[in-house]
Amino acid sequence: MKKLTFLITCIFLGASIFAVNMGSIVKAQVILGQVTQVIDKYQEVQALLDNGTISLDYAEPIEGNTGKFLLPFDEAGNPTPWAEKALNAQIGAAVSEEISGKAIDTALSKVPFGGFMRGAAKSKAKGAGAIIAIGGWDYIKETTTLSFDRLDDYAIYLHSEYNGLPGYEEALAAAMAIYPKLETAHRRYIDKAYKKARKEARKQGF
Repeated sequence: MKKLTFLITCIFLGASIFAVNMGSIVKAQVILGQVTQVIDKYQEVQALLDNGTISLDYAEPIEGNTGKFLLPFDEAGNPTPWAEKALNAQIGAAVSEEISGKAIDTALSKVPFGGFMRGAAKSKAKGAGAIIAIGGWDYIKETTTLSFDRLDDYAIYLHSEYNGLPGYEEALAAAMAIYPKLETAHRRYIDKAYKKARKEARKQGF
């Protein structure tokens, strides 16, 4: 499986894709649109959040880069160098992601039960390709000042602190580039946090 992941990563790099291209920005826009739908569903919760009556539940970020998930913002709320580089990094000329996907499908078709691994393998390859394009984990860690041990805390913190602010869309795209699971889980984490906040608010009589 390690050899297969390496092969697929090479396919992505060989295809010369952007670390974070316009497609990534569009995906972030779609996810933020889904989050807006969540907020609309919990309007009474959002009103209590806006006036400071309640807050969403998440762990505070770890100071430094020792957490498993590295934030694309620093303590001052500025994008980290790796997040900025993610939006500008390019390996060669850009080609469509569809070509890369077809190449991966071809590689997996030669592996027994390869179909079961297709989604996970593509996700890992995308993450690995973006990490290499940005400068590698060492560079990402060196330019990170805040982190989390849990991806749900990471997502809820990003939403609570930066949703609606300039640069958030791009930062979310950069984060999704190195943590592909965030793309599929972000909305679910936010929905769960709002549901929990509504339950707590009702307990307090709001």
